[in-house]
Amino acid sequence: MTSKERIRATIEHKPTDRIPSTMQCVETEWDNLKKHFGVETEEEVMDILEIDTRILDMPPYIGPENENYVNEDGEEVFTHPMGFRYVKKWNGVEYNMHIIHLPYDHIETWEDFEKFDGWLNPDHYDYNAVKEFCDRHEDKAIRIGWPGPYQVFTQMYDAEKFYINMYEKPDLIKAMLNRYCDASLELYERMFEAAGDRVDILRCCDDYGTQISLLFSPGMWDEFFAENTKRFVDLAHRHGAYYLQHSCGAIRPIIPNLIRLGVDVIEPIQKVTGMEVDGLKADFGKDLCFQGGVDTQGVLPLGTPDEVYEETVRVIRALSPGGGYILAPSQDFEGDVPVENVIALYEARKEFGGI
Repeated sequence: MTSKERIRATIEHKPTDRIPSTMQCVETEWDNLKKHFGVETEEEVMDILEIDTRILDMPPYIGPENENYVNEDGEEVFTHPMGFRYVKKWNGVEYNMHIIHLPYDHIETWEDFEKFDGWLNPDHYDYNAVKEFCDRHEDKAIRIGWPGPYQVFTQMYDAEKFYINMYEKPDLIKAMLNRYCDASLELYERMFEAAGDRVDILRCCDDYGTQISLLFSPGMWDEFFAENTKRFVDLAHRHGAYYLQHSCGAIRPIIPNLIRLGVDVIEPIQKVTGMEVDGLKADFGKDLCFQGGVDTQGVLPLGTPDEVYEETVRVIRALSPGGGYILAPSQDFEGDVPVENVIALYEARKEFGGI
């Protein structure tokens, strides 16, 4: 099977020749892996580890140049193409992005909303790069996507204000979410068209859970996010792709809502209450494919390669019977994960034959 065939078959719960896999890393971990394998590119690392997906979250930005500057603390301030500004802070292992300016924050009234012109502009991206990306990876499963109905919105609008205004100004918040989603959907529509419908997965990032509970009640989730989630699902399906819902945290109470809307895959399956892999497979395995599940907070950074191997085998045994599992960690590989543990995770699938 090709990687594309393998990923598509497992999402449809059909037999595959081996466990399919995906992979994302922070920059520091990519550098660690390249050094370990003695290679120059991320592509070479993925080839060595037999990764089935290739990921292009967004097309390259080609819009007006975003101005950077140095603030009063001597830090360089960067402006993201989506409009938020950030500085980079060293955490002892790598640099993290700290957002310091949110472009939607001054939208307080309907008048502010009507006048605002800083929304994501789909015209500012290079869609020819999408075609070229697909051309380079014909036999791989192509995944696109980043902005979804919620999480990325909070990189443009203060989260505390957002939660308060869901109660105090619900109609304004819904209008803002809809306008933001309109632009994201248009961008993805153009990506699908440029790809010639060779995209396999649309993945949107929306962290609806904390490590102990949902951020919203299922009813509130339906009120504010269900309609736009359905729009993203329908867009993917219309172009022959699957819809993958990314959400960290304890999201079990809204999994039936996601199934009702046609979501095909959920990830990253953190090791939190309610997201135990055996229970997820038993209750939702016939309706969903799962991706992830190998804990990046505990065993991957802190365990031995043998412990990582054993935990990965446990997750695969729980989630892969009958298809419907894509091997991955529960988050991107961070820079504190030993290279040997990354290798152990992907070695573990070799214990399994055709599924």
